[in-house]
Amino acid sequence: MSNSPDKTIGVPPADSIRFTCKRNQPKLNQQDIEQLISAVNQEKNRSSKYSQQILDGVLGFLDTGQLHDFEGRDYLQAKKSFAESELEMALSFPDDETRIKYLVYRYKFIEYPKNKIVDGFPIVVSLEPVSYCNLRCTMCFQVDRKFFTDKSVMGFMDMTLYRKLVDEMAENQLCSLLFGGRGEPMLHKNFIEMVTYATQKGIIDTKINTNATKLTAEKSRELLRAAPKTIVFSVDAGNKQEYEAIRVGANFDQVVANIKTFHEIREKEFPQSRSRTRVSMTIFRESQDAKEAENLWSNMVDEFSIQSADFRVDIYDHPLLLNETRPCALLWERLYVWWDGNMNPCDIDYRSHLGLGQISKERPTIKSIWLGEKMEKMRRDHLEGRKNSFYPCNQCYGL
Repeated sequence: MSNSPDKTIGVPPADSIRFTCKRNQPKLNQQDIEQLISAVNQEKNRSSKYSQQILDGVLGFLDTGQLHDFEGRDYLQAKKSFAESELEMALSFPDDETRIKYLVYRYKFIEYPKNKIVDGFPIVVSLEPVSYCNLRCTMCFQVDRKFFTDKSVMGFMDMTLYRKLVDEMAENQLCSLLFGGRGEPMLHKNFIEMVTYATQKGIIDTKINTNATKLTAEKSRELLRAAPKTIVFSVDAGNKQEYEAIRVGANFDQVVANIKTFHEIREKEFPQSRSRTRVSMTIFRESQDAKEAENLWSNMVDEFSIQSADFRVDIYDHPLLLNETRPCALLWERLYVWWDGNMNPCDIDYRSHLGLGQISKERPTIKSIWLGEKMEKMRRDHLEGRKNSFYPCNQCYGL
C-alpha cells in the first residue's frame, strides 16, 4: 500500500469544519450547571486566589443557557460558553476546588489567546515522549523523509528530564498536559510511568493522543490505573479500506478490537474510572464518511470529534500567504516540548525552524522560555502585522 502524502490537505480557517466534540451519552442537566454556578459564587465570596474578573468570566460562560459541542479552540467564532463535554468534565472531579480550577483553566484557554493575554505560564504544555511513530499516516509529517530519516531529531525522552519538566509544571499549577507531539507516545517504554507521575503531581487534565495500535489488554489496565483524564484515539474512518489507506501500517480490525477491549475492561474492571475516551477524526478527503465513523465508534468511547486537517505535510512548500497577517493564537496558549527538551511554539513547524531553546538539567525552564525574549518578539511581531517575517508562519494561516 502506498504511503505517499496527501498534499495540500489543509483548508483555510474560514472554510474549515468547526471542531466538534459530541458526547455519546450526555448526562448534563440544568441542576448540574446550577451546582457549578453555586460553587463559583461561593468562591467569589471568599478570599480567592482567582481574580474577580476571572470568576465573573467563568460565571458568564456558565450562565448562558447554551449547550453546544464546540470544545476546542474557536477564535473565529467568539465562543462565549463552555461546551457540554467541558461541563461534564468539570463535574467529574470530586470536589468544588478542582472543578473551579478546571473551569478557570478552560476559560483562560478560550479567552486569553483570543484577547492576546499572556498568562504567567503556558495554559497547555504539549509534551512529546518520543518522536518515532509506527505508522505513516498520509496527512502527517511522519511521511516526510527529511524528518523521519534524520536521526538527530529521532529519540525517546529521558525520564530525568521528564520529571524535571513535570515538577516545574506542577509548581506553576499547570492544568493541561498533552502527551502527543510528532510520534506515538505509547512507543515509549516508560509511558505509563510518565502518565502516573503527572497525575500524582496534581495535573488535572492529562490528555493522551494515541493511534491505539499498541493498546493491548494489559496496557489498557495499566493506563486506567495511571488515570489520565482524557484518552484520544486518532482514527479517521469507519471502514477498513478508508482507514488503512490513511493510516498506513495500521490494521483496522486490530485497532477496533483494541479500543473495544479497552472499553470493556474499563466498564467491568474500572467502573469508577474518571478517564474519558474519545475517537478523533481528521477530515481531509471527500470520501471520508463522518456519520459512518460515528456510528461505528459511538458504543466504544465517550465522545466523537471531527475537525479539518491543518496544513502539515506541505507546510514548508506551501505558497506564501502575504495577505494573511492574523496573529497565531498558539503564541498565547501553549508550548511544545520535544523529546530532547527542545521547545517550539507550534507543531505545524515540525522541523523546528521557530525553535525557542532547549531545556536540560542546567538550561532554561519552561517559564523562562514562555516569558522570554524570543516568544515576546514573536507575539509583538504577530500583533504588529509582521507575522510573515517568520518562516514557516508566512506559509500558514495560523490557529
